[in-house]
Amino acid sequence: MRYIYLASAATGLFAAALVTPAHAGDSVLYAPVEDWVDVSDLPPVDQDPGMPLRLAESQTRMEGGVVSTYGDIAFALDSSEMRDAVSTISLGWMPDKGDLVVHRVELLRDGKTIDLLADGERFEVLRREAMLEQRILDGALTATMKVAGAKIGDVLRYSFTTTTDEQILEDDMEYASSVLSEPAPLAKGRMIVSWPVGEDVRWATTRVDAPVEEVTRDGYKYITIKVPIAELKDIPGDTPPRFRLPPAIRASTFDSYSQISADLAPFFSTEGAIEPGSTLAGKVAEIAAKSNDPLERAALATQFVQDEISYLLDGLNGGNYIPQTPAKTWEVRTGDCKAKSMLLLAMLRELGVSAEAVLVNSRTGDAVPGLLPTLGNFDHMIVRADIGGEPYWLDGTNGGLRLANIGEVPRFRFALPVREGGADLQEMAMRPQTMPDDDIRLTIDQSAGIDLPAIYQIEWRVSGAAARTYQAVALLDDSDMRTDRIEATIGSLLGSNHPTSVDVTYDEASGIAVVTGRGLVEPTWDRESGRVELDVPYQALSSFSFDVSRDRADIADVPLTVNGPLYFNRHIEWRLPEQDGEYRLLGGKPVDTVIGGTQLVADPKLADDLFTLDESVRSLVWEVPASDLPQIRRDSLRLKRGLPRIVAPRNARMVWDNRDQIVRLTAPIASMYDAVLAREDDPEALVDLHRDRGYFRYQIADFEGALEDYSAAVDGDPSASSYSSRAWVRLQLGDNEGVLSDIEAAADLDPEYGLSRQRMIALALLGRGEEAVALADEYAVYLEDASTQAQERAYALGQAGQIEEGRAVLEEELEYTPSDPNLLNASCWYDAIWNRVSEETIDRCTRAIEGLENSEEALDSRALALFRLGRSEEALRDLDRVLIINPEMYGSRYLRGVIRSHGGDSAGAREDIEIVRWASPYTPRQYAQWGLEPS
Repeated sequence: MRYIYLASAATGLFAAALVTPAHAGDSVLYAPVEDWVDVSDLPPVDQDPGMPLRLAESQTRMEGGVVSTYGDIAFALDSSEMRDAVSTISLGWMPDKGDLVVHRVELLRDGKTIDLLADGERFEVLRREAMLEQRILDGALTATMKVAGAKIGDVLRYSFTTTTDEQILEDDMEYASSVLSEPAPLAKGRMIVSWPVGEDVRWATTRVDAPVEEVTRDGYKYITIKVPIAELKDIPGDTPPRFRLPPAIRASTFDSYSQISADLAPFFSTEGAIEPGSTLAGKVAEIAAKSNDPLERAALATQFVQDEISYLLDGLNGGNYIPQTPAKTWEVRTGDCKAKSMLLLAMLRELGVSAEAVLVNSRTGDAVPGLLPTLGNFDHMIVRADIGGEPYWLDGTNGGLRLANIGEVPRFRFALPVREGGADLQEMAMRPQTMPDDDIRLTIDQSAGIDLPAIYQIEWRVSGAAARTYQAVALLDDSDMRTDRIEATIGSLLGSNHPTSVDVTYDEASGIAVVTGRGLVEPTWDRESGRVELDVPYQALSSFSFDVSRDRADIADVPLTVNGPLYFNRHIEWRLPEQDGEYRLLGGKPVDTVIGGTQLVADPKLADDLFTLDESVRSLVWEVPASDLPQIRRDSLRLKRGLPRIVAPRNARMVWDNRDQIVRLTAPIASMYDAVLAREDDPEALVDLHRDRGYFRYQIADFEGALEDYSAAVDGDPSASSYSSRAWVRLQLGDNEGVLSDIEAAADLDPEYGLSRQRMIALALLGRGEEAVALADEYAVYLEDASTQAQERAYALGQAGQIEEGRAVLEEELEYTPSDPNLLNASCWYDAIWNRVSEETIDRCTRAIEGLENSEEALDSRALALFRLGRSEEALRDLDRVLIINPEMYGSRYLRGVIRSHGGDSAGAREDIEIVRWASPYTPRQYAQWGLEPS
């Protein structure tokens, strides 16, 4: 593993640059180490032998406005992986601010030193714009050298110094670096920062729990930290960033943030920035003519800068701090955060709006007040406008700002005004949004039946910066890419779905993008103990969570971050089958509360066959104290438990209840599947679509259509699962030979399909029981345990007419595991289908029911056993329980029909038997083998 040691001077606002003519800093210099450096010896070989990074030194001298950082690195090339990993040395620097000076590149071998520089090896200078995709032309140079002749067992050591003289700082200096911590594989290391006693340098560390030596000698003050320091305790990601800063050291000649503010102010003056009569002045006049309202003027000016000036950072020759002029920015139509802020600032002042430029930290802004004041603490610039006594924070590099959302406060937390005479940090107080980021209207039509796919229609309105992304999507020439992006957006809410049409539009005036879509989705209704419920999906409140822990003493009082700023609305309409009877709403009381600094509103309603839900979620604060956590947990749990659930009526119509009109009811769904397939051209996606439509057709007893789809799936993906799915369809169609062919193909691909249920049923229906026995023996090795092997062999023997032999197999296994509920159920079922039932059989059936968590199958087995003994009423009670729990147990329904027919309930019998003959036509053929037929 290659370990990279970092020790670099702070580079301020976006260290980047344009390519400029070469000057002295463009070349690598070679020179001895400066006298101020304390060159370290390598640790002994036997010290920490498992540490490949033998030495990592960083020594920084701050003097005369120049920050010089010396690095000394040594790697033990103790493996081919390590040798290859460091076969090329790369060193980077900013040529407009200073030099890269290389002191040594050596290989240490068998007590001897091989001086690669003395042998004529030199670094090659590369200019690479590594951040070009982020619209940053990084003018940093990289010097590389291939390490020639390195062998396993060598130690590679190289040292260098980079100098930095930041143009905008004049004689001021600052330095910041991360501090290496365990478990870094480092044997020996130090970080040293020094400066003349006469220099007014302040220093501070962040999260460095280690001794810091501070001494003065020879007229210099030295700060030394031995590295690596102890490993830091993990801080949860739900804490504010200031608690999660990496260990670091900073040093600076600035005495306050106010000094930084004052020192920068001359560079950010807008006086005379917009020349009268210029085209830019004309643009300002156009904005002024549209409105006298300063707030609307500010919104229009910000929109102008966001839309008309593309982002490009120009960092060379001090450009990382020194701003481009507004006139230049307008001329080239590009600029970084400083350039855009300067242009916006100049326009606002021309428009009579009070404003100033401010520095912010876009990632860890809440930490800035607690840090040693340095310019490097900031990485971004925006504009503060004061209108009507309120501050408005305007970011020219963002997008989507309009009058409706101008009040939004970005999560930068603190801002430093760039002001003549200086200014202190200002808090950017949270201001709840008044315009939703997302406003979703979703309609789900499940009127065809709760056990069938639903048709959805969605309209998703996006505002703010996110809307700009969709503006670009709307303009994409690549229709496939455009469609993929829209479908991904819809899928982020709905999950797996089949869209038939999608679109996106963008309205320039409002800055709102509208994503629309229509298609099929499969909501999951849960069936438990006979009750069918839907935990309404797609709810905004269901994703609300404060799953946090403060169970360690060191973080017990650390606040919790509140996600945001955010605000989104959701409106859901769910159309239910109107002929089913009365659906009920569980939970679902109106909500209007604040939990964990987040406002949550919900209004669920259920009227007849229409469920509606209106929701909104809006953050109100940046963070909440840890002391609120117990109440937040209680409130969150109460909220989760109270989310709306729809309960279907006990007599809710299943697909077979509508079998006489199923084609009409499902025609819209079938049409949607046709449309989905027609627009899809990806082979893999087509296979999935055919599987899904095949299952839908199987559900509505269109077995010929299902065969067509599953055959297409087999053609596109001849996998074991595809063959197995088609085998079920063929079983329903009575094509038993086709079943055997498919399962044989599946078993060739995956032997675990060798004893597939379809295969054994088909063999039984074909009267080929001996083959079933042979298969049970052949594939026994693929079964989980001896009990399963015994069950499969017993059933196969029964099919072959060797009923007593099969029974003996089960009895023998029961001697080993007499309490195994699955084996007890197998014995119960075996006796029942072959009419060998005794009172002992009933006892086994009951014990199986008691031992199984899901007892439907054991109840079904006992019902048949009871019927064989002539106890039809008891059998019917068991079957009623089974069908309440799982109405799709067609064998149970058919058996109930048979029992009813023998008991004189011809109407009930006819209903049950007709359902099964429609939904599972193979079942009556199978039961007939066991002598179970209606009277």
